[in-house]
Amino acid sequence: MTLAEYKKQFGAFRVYAFLVVIISVALYLGFKLGGANQSRQASLISIHEQSIQNLTTENLKLTKDLNVLGVELEIAKLAQMRHKSEIETILDREKKLKSTLEFYQQVMAPELKEEGFSIEGFYAEPTLSENSYRFELALVQHEKTKNTLKGTLNISLVGSENGQPKEYPLKQFLPEQQALRFSFKYFQLLNGEVTLPTGFQPEKVTVHAAIYQFKRKKGELTTTFDWLSTRE
Repeated sequence: MTLAEYKKQFGAFRVYAFLVVIISVALYLGFKLGGANQSRQASLISIHEQSIQNLTTENLKLTKDLNVLGVELEIAKLAQMRHKSEIETILDREKKLKSTLEFYQQVMAPELKEEGFSIEGFYAEPTLSENSYRFELALVQHEKTKNTLKGTLNISLVGSENGQPKEYPLKQFLPEQQALRFSFKYFQLLNGEVTLPTGFQPEKVTVHAAIYQFKRKKGELTTTFDWLSTRE
């Protein structure tokens, strides 16, 4: 049926009124559906924003935890290095104590060593003055029957100076009145202080002893030590 037939049957006013109602209903439904869709979109956007915020917060927390773990790892590494250094120090101290114990065993219990004479150690340590060192030389007699040993020492410092091999007699750096002589029954410590030439770096110390007993020459002994076998 056409619009004209509807007008003829129901009247033009009613037909147009009906059309206006239909259009109004359609507009109203369209507005409602559009508002509902907009509300749904806004709700989805809010949910996504909340999810992003939650993920950002979690990411910040994970980053902070990672940084804390990194710091703890560095602290653990430092502690491990410190413990390693402490162990090395303890082992070195034990080695020096063992050396000292052996030295006094030679004096108090000579039967533990061969009978005779020995040069047990040359120790040196730097002083506050530049190129200046204090030194100490230990001499020991191992014979069961102790008789006075006398003799002279010839000590040489072997090293390098300005990139070239160099050797100096120790007495060159000692006062004239200080003679390198010894006289003892059990053991003797000889010490002194020397100032070395600038540029000279000693590496070895050679000690030669001429030994006398009852005014007769008993023998000779030469021993070489590393320089700066510093005793703590």
